[in-house]
Amino acid sequence: MQSVAPRMAQWVKALRYDDLPPEVLHAAKRCILDYLGVMLRGSTLPQVQPAYAYVQDIGAKPQSTIGGYGTKTTPAYAAYVNGTFGHSCEFDDAHLLAGHPGVLVIPAALAISEAHGLSGKALIEGVVAGYEMMIVSGACIHQQQAILGWHNTKVQGVFGAAAATAKLLDLSEEQIVNAFGIAGSDASGTMEYDQSGGEVKRLHAGLASRSGLQAALLAQHGLTGPSTIFEGKRGIWRMFSDKFDNDPEIFWDKGFFIPQTIFKMSPAVGTVHGSIDAAHEIRKRWSFDPAEIERIDAYVSELTFTHGASIVHPTDCIGAQFSLAFSLALAFVKGRTLLSDYLDPDNWTDPAIMAMASKVTPIERDTAPGASILGGMVKVTLKDGRTFEYDQPIPRGDHRNPPSDAELEEKFRGLVDGLMPASQAEAIIAGVATLEDMPDVSVLARLLALPGSPPR
Repeated sequence: MQSVAPRMAQWVKALRYDDLPPEVLHAAKRCILDYLGVMLRGSTLPQVQPAYAYVQDIGAKPQSTIGGYGTKTTPAYAAYVNGTFGHSCEFDDAHLLAGHPGVLVIPAALAISEAHGLSGKALIEGVVAGYEMMIVSGACIHQQQAILGWHNTKVQGVFGAAAATAKLLDLSEEQIVNAFGIAGSDASGTMEYDQSGGEVKRLHAGLASRSGLQAALLAQHGLTGPSTIFEGKRGIWRMFSDKFDNDPEIFWDKGFFIPQTIFKMSPAVGTVHGSIDAAHEIRKRWSFDPAEIERIDAYVSELTFTHGASIVHPTDCIGAQFSLAFSLALAFVKGRTLLSDYLDPDNWTDPAIMAMASKVTPIERDTAPGASILGGMVKVTLKDGRTFEYDQPIPRGDHRNPPSDAELEEKFRGLVDGLMPASQAEAIIAGVATLEDMPDVSVLARLLALPGSPPR
């Protein structure tokens, strides 16, 4: 096997905006707009305010904008806070080979671009480099590391942020190799939060974004790292997995990966989205009183069984969003699964919702050929013996069942509704749509301050 980090560095160095296919440019813009929406809403949520307070206490050179607040700090700490804000809603994009790339690649790329007065075209280059290399860095062990309990977003994320930053700083191939080698020492992050909760999960995106960005800056200043950080005896692939999912070589022959990004249409862990879709479809197709439900069987993949089905009665927001039972209870009791429903502490103890959650039984099933590992089938049994079931093999938002541009724009508007004037929201949408014409992304960054900020 050719050493991986040098190969990645060569690819990052050679990447050019003018060579990107139209579908890649389109996907990058969709990712950026989706990230900005969840980041701006996240900036208002209490569970992630400690990240902002921590950075404010540090005091740092004002170079890059912190979303929502409009205050500035160093690029590394802007990436740290904005990544954490973006991951706070559990509404950010995902990729089946990389966890959540948007909330760590984009804040790093945006922070560096703003600090250096770079163009919209450069920002797109950085974002594409970050998504692609985050996937290449760990796609061959993605499933295995998750089964062992490592959070892909944090483990692979440091390399995505490093790649984006290295591209934007125009580092040499040697420096990019060192950036990957340095970033590897910050690859970590357990998923114990999906067993018993804990808002620290939100921090994984910010930590990865900051670590990758700093790794590139350190490489620029001359620090070195191991060139065998991936395939080496003590490299990432051996340390975070006990076997390969796939031959690592195949990920060099698949074209671009960013068009396969998944956009969440419900604010919950992606592994329960197929089941949520199925529950909503059952409510739509058949009329019955939810109080008559005797049992709810949810047929899910092994991944969902371990990463979404463990928590039944949540005690915090992350627990609610990682609970298959809670999501299905919301869908049947309230007929909806809105961000406000997951954020509301009253729902975590609501007797009707808790009783319904207790009726949910997760059942592991194999993923059918052509289906998504995030799919799910729900079967409802009523007290009178009637049953209703629906299978959603590919959830809404998957690249094989994608939202339209109009739907993603509406998602953005919904996230920022009440936070900013409609004219400001439309200016952000228009700015992202014409990003290639923007000579300095500071124009976009200035739109990310909420009126009256700091507002909290």
